[in-house]
Amino acid sequence: MADGRLSVLWLGVPPDEQARREFRNRGLVLMESALGEAIPNPANVRGAVFALNHGNGREVATVIRREAQRLLDYGCDIHLVAPDDRALGVAQTLLGGFGLLYRLQARTAPEPHEIAERIARRPVGPPANPALEIIMAKNGRPLDRRDEPLFQRAFHFCDRIVLQELTGGRSNARVFAVHMTVSGSRAGKRPQPFFAKIDEHAKIAKEFANYREFADRYIPFGLRPNVQDMVGGAERSLFAGDFADRSELLWDIVRRSVAGSAISSLVEETLAGWRNQAYDAPLYKGSVALAMARAGVCAPERIKASYEEHAARERVVVTGKSLWERLTNLDDQCYRLAPVHGDLHGGNVVVRNGQSILIDLASVAERGPLTTDLAALETWLAFELPPEEDDRAYKNEVWAEEIDRLYDPSAFIHAPGPCLAHAPYNWMAVAVRQLRQMGLAAQSCPTEYQTAVAVQLLRRCQWDDGPVADRYRRAHGFVLAARLVEDLEARRTP
Repeated sequence: MADGRLSVLWLGVPPDEQARREFRNRGLVLMESALGEAIPNPANVRGAVFALNHGNGREVATVIRREAQRLLDYGCDIHLVAPDDRALGVAQTLLGGFGLLYRLQARTAPEPHEIAERIARRPVGPPANPALEIIMAKNGRPLDRRDEPLFQRAFHFCDRIVLQELTGGRSNARVFAVHMTVSGSRAGKRPQPFFAKIDEHAKIAKEFANYREFADRYIPFGLRPNVQDMVGGAERSLFAGDFADRSELLWDIVRRSVAGSAISSLVEETLAGWRNQAYDAPLYKGSVALAMARAGVCAPERIKASYEEHAARERVVVTGKSLWERLTNLDDQCYRLAPVHGDLHGGNVVVRNGQSILIDLASVAERGPLTTDLAALETWLAFELPPEEDDRAYKNEVWAEEIDRLYDPSAFIHAPGPCLAHAPYNWMAVAVRQLRQMGLAAQSCPTEYQTAVAVQLLRRCQWDDGPVADRYRRAHGFVLAARLVEDLEARRTP
């Protein structure tokens, strides 16, 4: 085995000589241990076998509950073997409610070669490097202890890594730029930085698959991270890849009003491979909102009631449910479908030398209306609270006045005009106008882009846990969505 992990832990009933021979024949080294003994560091361990009999079920269950997460975080298979169904049933009953029970591979009376063969064949990756020095840049929040083995495995070839946390979204994921120091390389000690993302196992596995399926052959090589590998743990996993060094977030350059070429690059180069797929199929007819919901863009049942209360104070008496029903009733619309990012915003695009690089593919959907991502980015840039603004000030009259102009229904017949160059939110108007022009050009019927924007405004109302200034912006977006829906119904062809 090229990965160098040759040790197998065996706990409980000792293996017979035939089983030992099967492990030896495959180059594996058994480390036999009594259930009461401390388990050694599993960095070099390939798998662990817990052997039951009719009297040790409780002791085995206790050790598994204590050690399973650590073993899985180091990439070890866990096998539970029993002489018969009765012994196995006792252990499984004692493990009832254990969250990692589904990760155990249980077998009754296996053949002598079976477990050895399974452990030998499964790729587990290189051993972890327990000596790896992990440093948080700028006194950043430390890693959870459960995440350290994942970094020790992913960066096993390093002596030291410095983790610089990048801006994240609303999930529990953490994303880092990883600055590495290595020894033994003929090229030098400091390779180009990587990025690493760590999150719940299912989410990381899905995003890793999205990179393989949607990015590798459809986004130009330099306009996406080139993901190397995924390291799976008990509950959380990690993947790593090339990092776009000397880049900055799209959100930052938008606020400096210098993002025109980056937005064009994002739509016309980075996302072009996806968007071009829309023209290989005929137009679809039906509700644009429903098509966006099928792509996972909006969950209308999650719209918070607090925004309905705000709208009522503005004399707009509607509910999120009623707005959604009215949008789905617009079933005479037409649109084209293509892969969509699903959560495009200024924090998951970085820009280097005027080129936009996509750094987050967690929400990619196989098919969604062509206007989905344009509407997502436009509304995020317009309604996201800039970090330099006071998040304790509930209402910003200057922002609201400009937003009302940009999101008046008439501004979806033709793009809104420019605002004064010295106006406080000129940067916002410039970005919205550029994306609005792109959205209106991409739509397949006169109401598609307005509908997509209304859906994205409602999507923002699925959260109300931000500061008061953020909640006001989302609440005002709910009111504007209601006005857009009313206009869409008025414009509908009888």
